[in-house]
Amino acid sequence: MSALRQHIVIDAPADTVWQVVAGRFDRIGEWAAAIPASVFATADTDVDVGAPVAARVCETGIGALPRVTETIVGFDAANQTLTYQASKGMPAFVTAARNTWTVTALSARQCQVDIAAEFTTRGVIGRLARTIILARVLRDGRHVLDDLKYYVETGTPSPRKLSRQRH
Repeated sequence: MSALRQHIVIDAPADTVWQVVAGRFDRIGEWAAAIPASVFATADTDVDVGAPVAARVCETGIGALPRVTETIVGFDAANQTLTYQASKGMPAFVTAARNTWTVTALSARQCQVDIAAEFTTRGVIGRLARTIILARVLRDGRHVLDDLKYYVETGTPSPRKLSRQRH
């Protein structure tokens, strides 16, 4: 298993950021440059974790991995934490891909968002692809946090997101 952790401080109330992250989970494609589009999906599990949106389908813009379904598997509104995992669309050599987001109030007008991504691969192809996957997850994680910050603080998608929409 490989894990990556990142965080960012956002100049907005934690509840505002939590609403974007959790309440609009299916709309990440509106503001994250790494996700050209996203839509609501029905969870492919019988377990109801109480999330306002149970799952989403993300268009990735990656030819070999065009569409990934992500299902919320852990949700704690009181502690503003959610965990989702890829439930469809991953290559066979990826056995698990999971991400946890936590929003923590620092003051009435500032919060920190932490993400912890974990993934597990198998086989020779998985071991070979691990370095590429790690680099992509690290870059995309940093960008998605920057995009979230920009979106919440300004109310508009980041210049990076807008430039990708034009192409």
